[in-house]
Amino acid sequence: MFQTGLSVKLRNERRLETQPVWIFREDFLGKWSISRNARGKFMRNVNKFIVGLTILAIVIGIGMYMNRRHGRPSAQPANPGSVAAQTTNPIIHAHRPPVAAQTLEETNPTNSAMLPREKVEDYLRRHNRDAASLLAAFHVLHDTNLLNEAATNFPNDPHLQWTILARNAFPEDRRKWLDNFKTSSPSNSLANYLSAQDYFQNHQPDAAMKEMAAAAGKSQFTDYAMEAILDSEDLYRSSGSSVAEIRTAAMSNAGDDLLPELSQIKGVARGLQDLQHQYANSGDTSSVQSLAQMGFDFANRFTTGSSVKFVINELVGNASQAIVMESLDQNTSYDFLGGETPAQRLADIKQEKASLQRLSKAFTSAADVASDDQMNAYWERMKIYGDVPAMRWLVQQTATTPSSGN
Repeated sequence: MFQTGLSVKLRNERRLETQPVWIFREDFLGKWSISRNARGKFMRNVNKFIVGLTILAIVIGIGMYMNRRHGRPSAQPANPGSVAAQTTNPIIHAHRPPVAAQTLEETNPTNSAMLPREKVEDYLRRHNRDAASLLAAFHVLHDTNLLNEAATNFPNDPHLQWTILARNAFPEDRRKWLDNFKTSSPSNSLANYLSAQDYFQNHQPDAAMKEMAAAAGKSQFTDYAMEAILDSEDLYRSSGSSVAEIRTAAMSNAGDDLLPELSQIKGVARGLQDLQHQYANSGDTSSVQSLAQMGFDFANRFTTGSSVKFVINELVGNASQAIVMESLDQNTSYDFLGGETPAQRLADIKQEKASLQRLSKAFTSAADVASDDQMNAYWERMKIYGDVPAMRWLVQQTATTPSSGN
């Protein structure tokens, strides 16, 4: 997922084909536009928008991996207990300033195609201004009044809670929303991980470790990025938008929530790393290993499971693994690494990134020659199976199917 700067006017298909309406943020993908009467090229640019998700995800993942090498030294624990023996013992946090979560204003994008307010209001009326429609409208109009309305009328809706927490929309009430999210989603470990990140950031490692222990006992890990995609699709489709506009806006709107959430989640790995440094300084290698295993299990939530749909989740998981393995002996094998050494696991991560880069390149070529039907099928497969299986499918299809000539 990534944020884009689109200047899209919702007009009829003829007007759309003759105007330069496809503008990406130059800092990532440069500018693309549609030449007159070039529908085929336009659709290929739509396909490249989807490719950009993978490219930027890889860049972010590599950046997170490299950042792990620049951690600040941790303080010596005043009363070092053993995490291996009892994770509820007092743990003194590293004395480093908290990283402020992104505020709503900082994450408020200038991305998706803006719909006329009257069309959005009509959509809200037809859906009785329920939580899903209010969230979809908020993503389109970026009107915080809509988010406030949803928060007032549907405070127990988990999708709404996730959106508020991802964007840090109400920072003064963040703990209240974290607790509400845990209550409404008792089997969802993501709620506990977000709570742990908040505790780590606020120098409350005891509470953070309790949240980590609670999350470890839950098998479910669910965000609501796909729900954001489906709700945005529904709103844009009901307003008569083109297929290109629907897909572009849907992915962009979901990214507005997913990217800041993943940025926060990285703070969990950093919090565990700080504790590892403290116990390493005191010579407690057993606790260092226990924290690494806890972090490794946490990171695996991003790479496995039916709810993981986007390649960036996998990259964040791999980057988190790299962070928590830093304090281990790089040449010692560990059971929780499947018998591998950290050095071997890091080599595996490097290979996985290279594989994703190759897939991204192949997918770029495939999207250039894919027919509309193939791209439609890719889009549906992405929503069901996730990014990577859908991209592989399209590469296979275009390798055996002649170009339609679009």
